Amino acid sequence: MYPYVRSFNAFVFSKLKEKISLMEMHSSNYICWPWDIDMWGELNNGRALSLFDLGRYGFLSRLGLMKYFFREKISNAVAGVSVRYRHRIRPFSRIQMRTRIVYSDDTFLYFEQLMLMSDGRCAVQSLCRLAITQRGKLLPFPKACEKMGIIPPSLECPIWVKKWIEAESERPWPPELAM
Repeated sequence: MYPYVRSFNAFVFSKLKEKISLMEMHSSNYICWPWDIDMWGELNNGRALSLFDLGRYGFLSRLGLMKYFFREKISNAVAGVSVRYRHRIRPFSRIQMRTRIVYSDDTFLYFEQLMLMSDGRCAVQSLCRLAITQRGKLLPFPKACEKMGIIPPSLECPIWVKKWIEAESERPWPPELAM
């Protein structure tokens, strides 16, 4: 089941923290609970994606953007993600998640998110492409910023992000299905 209680906590408790700017990093802490693990006794890869959702919720909440989401009927949708798993996260392990924007273009926001273990090792890293939508239609990122009264960041695209974007543009859509 989706972690609704954790989602609520991410919104509420992040809102109580000091506000951040679009280019700052949001840090949040989690515990890997027994219901987060898979049959191998480690953090389930699907749950890792759900926890990354929570990190982005906290980030957006600390930016103060949630009011616009409700007032303007603006939403966000994951439009692609790439995840690296490098170390096992076991039950009751404490995880620090770091969330930041690494790039934006006319259409998407690109988030880098890390799950750090208590000894500082990076266990999981993700690159998430997020689309902003309004009433079910894609809202170009600069237009979304204008509606929310923020200045879109001017970022140079890191080479590894650029190569991921290029690789994604080469993938066929709709997918070529084997018959």
